[in-house]
Amino acid sequence: MKNYMEKRNEKGFTLIELLIAIVVVGILAAVAIVGIAGLTNTGAKAACTTSSDGAKASSAAYYANQSPNSWPADFQAMATQSATNSPPVFEVPASSSWTSNMILHGNGWDLTMSGGGATQPTFACS
Repeated sequence: MKNYMEKRNEKGFTLIELLIAIVVVGILAAVAIVGIAGLTNTGAKAACTTSSDGAKASSAAYYANQSPNSWPADFQAMATQSATNSPPVFEVPASSSWTSNMILHGNGWDLTMSGGGATQPTFACS
């Protein structure tokens, strides 16, 4: 038996060592996936907030550019402003669109516009 142990000269990993390494890599991957999922939700919320801030500033610019001062009625009014040859005051963010003129859809977020016309519009993220 002693001669057998001395001659064996093992090279490589045992099955147990390989299984332990696979389990450790699996645990690390699970932790990383959970962390990344939280970041995408935070990113969508930040994108909506940024678009909301831009829409608020754009509605104020729209109001200032109108000869009888009035607030924009919807997103499309700000994006296609036609008063006195003024350029559009609101540029639709990349990878977003609206299905109704009062709701702007992005990747994982919706920005809703309320009011307009005689009253200053408000913007809400969801």
